[in-house]
Amino acid sequence: MIAYFRYSVFLFWLVMSLFIITPLCLLRPLNSKNGKAFFKTFAWLMDNFGGMTIHTQNQNIVEENHPSVLIGNHQHNFDVLTVAGLASNWTVILGKFELGLIPYFGQIYVLCGNVLIKRGNRKQAMKSMKVLEKKILEKELTVLVFPEGTRNPKKGLLPFKKGAYFTAVRSQTPLIPFAISDFTNQYDLNSFSRIHVYTSAYPPIPTTGLTTKDIPMLIEKSRKIIEDGIVDLNKNYL
Repeated sequence: MIAYFRYSVFLFWLVMSLFIITPLCLLRPLNSKNGKAFFKTFAWLMDNFGGMTIHTQNQNIVEENHPSVLIGNHQHNFDVLTVAGLASNWTVILGKFELGLIPYFGQIYVLCGNVLIKRGNRKQAMKSMKVLEKKILEKELTVLVFPEGTRNPKKGLLPFKKGAYFTAVRSQTPLIPFAISDFTNQYDLNSFSRIHVYTSAYPPIPTTGLTTKDIPMLIEKSRKIIEDGIVDLNKNYL
């Protein structure tokens, strides 16, 4: 029943956004500024009516470093909200193609300038990534990627996929690590208790002069930063 309540908040937001976000997206389609409004509105609604409070640290790092590639851990569907505080007017999210098929949400997701990739089709995915790399430089975008590739509610990180790192190296843009606290392990999402989520960005890792041969080093370095960040953020629950 509690879960239905929280998802009803989501549905309420969808209806409300029809009159706020949709006109904005139609007036300036594919503009990354739409994404910030989209997720900030949802985050505000969850904070006031859905029982989720998001605490964000070091948003200025994202604001001051674009173009860039933003990478961090991924544990729940709500992660598009938990990172809302880190978003800037240049932030877009890299997501799977199926998101675009969700009625209304998918269309707004695309109109916000976010990027969809067909993961099962390697040739098409590579083509889309090349287009994304060009957009990153032309529009000075920050593209948000969850390098684990899928949700991981358990402690510890899954192996990182290389896609985000190829994008950063080929576009010679910095990687900005971020971490999200282990909130799924601290709270019962099916209860009325307020969920507190802590997120933080960390200093950028430059890729200037690096090549694809340096990707293993970049993965190891960024993964360590994210792991340490999660541990530090989890201290808020002690």
